[in-house]
Amino acid sequence: MPQWEYLFVRFDYFAGDLRPQNANGEEIRDERRQHPLHEYANYLGEQGWEMVNFNFSPAYGYGFLTLKRIKGS
Repeated sequence: MPQWEYLFVRFDYFAGDLRPQNANGEEIRDERRQHPLHEYANYLGEQGWEMVNFNFSPAYGYGFLTLKRIKGS
């Protein structure tokens, strides 16, 4: 049976777009933080991550992506 690793990405509503802020509690510090969320999600997909949940609360202006991939990928 495969073992999974998980990635939790917090994103915020910023300047009319959703932008990634941190991954597993660590601030995203590279240029990807400036890209729209869909571009960041595509980047993670290229790294083998599969999105399993999307949660956004417009009232608070932030949300979370939950992603998984086979451990050791």
